[in-house]
Amino acid sequence: MPPKTACQHTKLHLTTSPLAAEAGYTHPEPSVLAKATTTARKNIPNSNPPSTTFPAPLVLPDDDLFNDPKHPPQSLLSWKRLKEKNVVTPRRSKIYYLTLPTRASNILDFRNWSIPIDPETKSQVSGTFGPLWEDVVEYLSAFFHPLELVKYPSVAKISKWSPKSQHLALSTSSSSTACKVRVRPSRDGPQSCFSYQLGLLDILDFAIEILPKDAFAMIVFTRHDLYETEDDDFCIGRAFGGSRVCVVSSARYHPFSEQLAGVNSDEFGGPGHDWPGSHCAEFVQKMCEASEEPPRKRKKAKITSDIEDAESSQSLQKTPMYRAIAAQISENPEGVKHREYLRTIWLSRLCKTAAHEVLHCFALDHCGYYACMMQGTTGLLEDTRQPFYLCPVDQAKLKEGLAGKDENIGELSKEEWELEWCKRMKAYCVEIVTRDISMGWRPMIAWLDGRIEELDGTKVEGSQGTKEDPIALE
Repeated sequence: MPPKTACQHTKLHLTTSPLAAEAGYTHPEPSVLAKATTTARKNIPNSNPPSTTFPAPLVLPDDDLFNDPKHPPQSLLSWKRLKEKNVVTPRRSKIYYLTLPTRASNILDFRNWSIPIDPETKSQVSGTFGPLWEDVVEYLSAFFHPLELVKYPSVAKISKWSPKSQHLALSTSSSSTACKVRVRPSRDGPQSCFSYQLGLLDILDFAIEILPKDAFAMIVFTRHDLYETEDDDFCIGRAFGGSRVCVVSSARYHPFSEQLAGVNSDEFGGPGHDWPGSHCAEFVQKMCEASEEPPRKRKKAKITSDIEDAESSQSLQKTPMYRAIAAQISENPEGVKHREYLRTIWLSRLCKTAAHEVLHCFALDHCGYYACMMQGTTGLLEDTRQPFYLCPVDQAKLKEGLAGKDENIGELSKEEWELEWCKRMKAYCVEIVTRDISMGWRPMIAWLDGRIEELDGTKVEGSQGTKEDPIALE
């Protein structure tokens, strides 16, 4: 459901949470952050953008970095040194996409597997139309320009492996062979609203088998729920980056599935705390206080600081994070149709995850430097809190990767490249909000506006803030 009362986010928390250090995570020093964006060894300027543009990762309880705080971050230099990294070349510069069918000729209830079922009433949940894959493809086209997004030339087909088998057969209209796909009943208890799940490892094996010779990467889309191993509850997306393939499911982003997972629930901080509202200081404090780890007393983060003067307040209002938060607050979910709200949020989730998985095919690892779309996630709750943008470190990797298609990209400075990227992404987002699916995209546009001004040379005095003194928005 759309949030009934949006949080006003009166204070911004742009550093790590009060529990990050106790979990064992230490945010890198500014000199380390600066070094991570370059391959230079000496005379590296310490010119990192402020946290009002690129905040630190929050590291809330049960987040990926909270559970694995010592995971080594991947700098630009360490990424470039990877020996088995896929390289974009003029001959391998296409990203193919393949959509799995929602119907199967000899499995009558196969389509129903992708439709949520209310665990209480046992009836199908209807009324919300899923996003169009074409919209996701257009997003990826802007994100990975100048690489070409190409529809796979054959149609995928699904049928039973044999009359008595529980497995499925996945094939294409141009292939005489099929890949066996495992199926199992959903196993995540009361949070589950899907009856069956498909084995994503089998789907990825199939993608590897049919990968075109001129493909840099291939992404498979499905509306069915997925699992990776027998111990998994579910999996939304997965990449075999070295093999150039990835798969993304839209199932768990269904609004009813998110509701069962607790997204926007009072138990997990209340509505309005997906990005950028995840940086609301009151929300961060509430999530830390709700944690049972560790039991010793913790120093509370103050949320009572004020902006010193009107001049600094006006400067703060120009920064990307301030603009994004203001845009989120100004959105009025009560003024839009219920289906519109749900469908547009669903699309934004899918776009972010699809880009994340394709970036693994560029050999990008999970990010530990900033709040970034390449952060790892432990589930839907953390997933919704991650931003849509790439941090300076991962933006530098993408620039280097795409230079294999267009050598002119390599000649651009990192600021010039990022400015072009931001303008392309803004154009896509602006087009989205001209349609009936606009909720959730305006904060992205606002952040991009602020970043474009910064990169264009407009002076924006960012403020860092601290755990004890979050940035006030009033």
